[in-house]
Amino acid sequence: MDEIWIRNTFDWCVNILFNVADNIGISYEALNVWIFLILIPVVFGVSVGANFYLLWKSGKLERESSEADRKLIKTNPYIKTLHG
Repeated sequence: MDEIWIRNTFDWCVNILFNVADNIGISYEALNVWIFLILIPVVFGVSVGANFYLLWKSGKLERESSEADRKLIKTNPYIKTLHG
């Protein structure tokens, strides 16, 4: 296959990292450690935690609404015809 675009993309990314590292005054290796061993795992962990929290919260809301529906149907059995 044509590997030129992969090599060019890699070189382009490395050049960006070298320039960023030079501008903020750290080495290329230190910037790699900060990005790929610290920043990305932390962002990934926060993202996974937020997803689990939102899934848990949405499930909790569904349970609360279904309990409210059961109570409403107990008090007024004709309400079932409205839910279709």
